[in-house]
Amino acid sequence: MVIAMEKKKIINNFKTEYINNMKLYSDYNDSLFKIDDFRKWKDSLIERSNSIRKMFLDNEKMISDIKNVLNELDDESADLLSNVIKKFNKENIHDSSIMIEIINKLIDYFEKKENIDYDRLIMLNLIGALEEMEFYLRMDSNNKFVNPKEKYLKVLSYKNHYDEIKTIDGRRGIFLAYYNLIGPLADIVNEERDNIIKYYKEVRKFYYSDIVQNKDDDIDKLEEEMVYINDTFLSNFIYYINSPLKDEYFKLIEKLDKSDLEKNQILSIDLAIKFVNNELSLDELVESLVELFIQYVGNGLRYNGKDANLNKFCNALDIADVIFYLLKENDYDENKKYNLIPKIGFALFDYIGSVPYKDYTSYFDDICADLFEKLLPFCQNRAYKDELLTMLILRRQPITYIHSIMVEKISVAIAKEILKNKRELFSDLIELGYDTDDKIIEYISNAAFYHDLGKCLTLGVINLQNRKLTDEEFKFIKMHPAKSIVLLNNDDSFKEYYDVMLGHHKFYDGNGGYPIEFDNLKSKYKSAIDLISIADSTDAATDILGRNYTVGKSFSTLLNELNQFKGTRYNPDIVQIINDSNELIEYLDELTNEKRIEVYFEVYKKIINQF
Repeated sequence: MVIAMEKKKIINNFKTEYINNMKLYSDYNDSLFKIDDFRKWKDSLIERSNSIRKMFLDNEKMISDIKNVLNELDDESADLLSNVIKKFNKENIHDSSIMIEIINKLIDYFEKKENIDYDRLIMLNLIGALEEMEFYLRMDSNNKFVNPKEKYLKVLSYKNHYDEIKTIDGRRGIFLAYYNLIGPLADIVNEERDNIIKYYKEVRKFYYSDIVQNKDDDIDKLEEEMVYINDTFLSNFIYYINSPLKDEYFKLIEKLDKSDLEKNQILSIDLAIKFVNNELSLDELVESLVELFIQYVGNGLRYNGKDANLNKFCNALDIADVIFYLLKENDYDENKKYNLIPKIGFALFDYIGSVPYKDYTSYFDDICADLFEKLLPFCQNRAYKDELLTMLILRRQPITYIHSIMVEKISVAIAKEILKNKRELFSDLIELGYDTDDKIIEYISNAAFYHDLGKCLTLGVINLQNRKLTDEEFKFIKMHPAKSIVLLNNDDSFKEYYDVMLGHHKFYDGNGGYPIEFDNLKSKYKSAIDLISIADSTDAATDILGRNYTVGKSFSTLLNELNQFKGTRYNPDIVQIINDSNELIEYLDELTNEKRIEVYFEVYKKIINQF
C-alpha cells in the first residue's frame, strides 16, 4: 500500500522529472543536427547515449511508481494526476500510451463521484481523445478510433449540464469536441466524413441557443471557437466535390459569413463552388489553385517558428490536397499531371525539411508520410520515387535511415562472400533474372535499404529510447513489415522487394517471427530474406548508439548467437559463410563497432546539408 505522503511525492516527482527528461531527450537529439565537427559530434553522441541510458532507468522507475498510485487512487492523488495531465498537454509532451493509461483511470474515478466535476471530465476526455488519435493515427487502424470518438461524444453529452460547467475552458471544450469531430477525426477516419454536416448543423444550433448566448462573459471567446469550426468545415469541401451530399454542403457554405477567412481561402472555396456549378472547367480550376499555391510558397517557403509562417504552410498544404484530389479523381492531361504534382510535393517537403528536430512534432511527421502516399502514384519514374523515399526516411526517422544503411552494408558484404564461395545459395534470385553478380548485389543493396520502410507508418515510439515500449506499442511495431506495402500503395516498381519487407523478421525454418500470415518458405526471394534477416539482427544487436536502452553485444557474441540458432532462426549456409571468412568477420566486427559512429555522422551530415 502506498501512503498518502508517498503518493504526493511520487506524483510531483513524475510531473517535474519525467517532463524534464522528455525535454532533455529532445535537446540531445536536436544538438546532433547542429555540430559539423566530427570530434565534437562524436563526444556529443556518446554523452547523449550515456545520459539517455540513465534516463531510461529513471523513467522506468517513475512509471512503475505511478502505476502503483493508479491502483490506489484517492481524491488527492486523482487531483494531482489531473494536473500532471494538464501540464503534459500544456508543455506539448505526448507520451501517448502512458498518458492514455493515466487518463482512462482518472475518467473512471471521477465519473463515479457523487458530485460530477464536468470541467475536469471535459479536460480529461479531450486530452485523452487527442492522445488516442496520436497513438493510433500512423497505424491507420480505423477500428481503434471508436475510443477517441467516444470521448468526444462524452464531452458533447455534457451540453445537458452546460450551466454546471464552471469555467470558460470547460464550456469551450464542448466546441473543441465538435471541432475535432468535424475536422481531425474526419480526416483520419473516412467513415466519419458522412457525419460532418450533421455535427456542423448541431454545433451551430447549440451555439445560437439561449443557454450559450445568454452567458455574456463567454460569447466573445466562444465566437473564436466558432470561427475555427467554420474554417475546418469549409476546408472539408474536398470531400464533397463528388459526393451525393455536395448540394447540401455547398448550400451551407454559400450562406456562411466568410469575413474571418483569409482572402485566398475564400477564393479557393469560391472556385470550388463554380466548379461544382459547372461554371469552371477542371483545367481552369487546377490552374487557379496552382496560382494560389505559388502565392503561399513563393520562391521557397522555409520554417521560422512563427504562427503566420506556419499558417502559410497549412494553407498551401490545404490547396495542395485539393489539387491532388482533383487530379486523382478526374480525367486530367497526363503530361500536365506528372509535371505538376512532383513540383508541388517537393516544395512542401522543402518546408518540412527546414523544421528543426525540436519543433518536428507528430503533426509534421504525419504530413510527411501522408504527402509521400499522395505523391507516389504521380511519380512516373523510379528516380523520383527513390528521392521521395530518401526524403521521407531521412526526415521522418533518421535512426531508421542509419539502420537501413548499416543493414545494406552488412548485407552487401555477406552477399559478396556468398558469390565468391557458394554462388548457388542465390539460385532463386538467378532464376528470377538476377543472373550476374552486379544484378544480385544491386538487388540485395536495394532490398536491404527498403526493408524497414513500414516503420515510417508506425508510431513515433518506434525509435523511443527513454523508456520501455508497452505491450500495445510493441504489438503495433510488429505491424511494420506489412505497413511497407501500405506505404508503397502496392506500387509495381517496388514489387520485387515486397517479400523481403514482409519476411525479414521471419525465422529461417518458418516456425517463428512475424507477420504470422506471411509464409517465407514459399517465397521466390527466400535467399534474400534469409540474408537480410541476418544483417538486420546483426545491426540491431550490436548497436549501442541508436539503441541506448540496451547493452550492445560485440560482433563475436552475436556470431555465437547466429551459430546457436542456425537451422531454426537463421539460414545455416549463410552463417557458415560468415564463419569461414576471417576477412568478413573482421570487416563486420569493425563496421558494427568503431566504424558505426562514422556511418552515423555521415547520415547526420547528409540531413544537415539536405534540410
